[in-house]
Amino acid sequence: MNVSRDHTPVPWDAIDTVLLDMDGTLLDLNYDNQIFSHLLPNAFAKHHELTLAAASQQLGDHMAKVSGTMDFYRLDYWRDLTGLDILALHEQAANLICFLPSAEGFLRTLSEHGKRTLIVTNADRQSFAIKDRVLRLSPRVNHVISSHDLGIPKEDNAFWVWLTEQYDLNPSTTLFVDDTPRVLRAAETFGIAHTLAVAQPDQQRPPRDMQGRPSFDHYAQLIAELA
Repeated sequence: MNVSRDHTPVPWDAIDTVLLDMDGTLLDLNYDNQIFSHLLPNAFAKHHELTLAAASQQLGDHMAKVSGTMDFYRLDYWRDLTGLDILALHEQAANLICFLPSAEGFLRTLSEHGKRTLIVTNADRQSFAIKDRVLRLSPRVNHVISSHDLGIPKEDNAFWVWLTEQYDLNPSTTLFVDDTPRVLRAAETFGIAHTLAVAQPDQQRPPRDMQGRPSFDHYAQLIAELA
């Protein structure tokens, strides 16, 4: 894959800490998309004796309603709402859990260059545990932070205040990588100096239009910059 036209080289000499989202940033979002676009609607339709179209419409409307809130990211919330074993659905698709191309190598390169690396995710600890078991994420980074540890999503400025204080981060020397524009905007508004968007979080879907936001297509480019 080629470098995104919206990508400019990262000033690595000025960065000591790298914050990385998990789903759609380090990991291929295809796993989560398959669950919420296919497995969940089918199970919901069967459980409640709905057509697939009706089930998909109900779930889609509710997802839009709670998008960006803690409930959106909480597996127990979706369990209670749907009456389904959401954790079991996630386990059912666990074979789809994988790194985005070269993301695993990028984590190794960051460690070799002495960059403090933190996974900073809105996923709850149940969701993280499944992916950690499959890919052994925890040993690859210095810390893993879930917004559920605080109870405030990354979209909220209070999360960034807490994160920088709790982990002694200097916003001017921190790079944050994510695939969600509203989360990147929140980090930038708070004062995180360097941000990057992942252009193709789901390898089974086309790259997103980042509308001029600094972005990249492939971790191999970031690895080359660090070399």
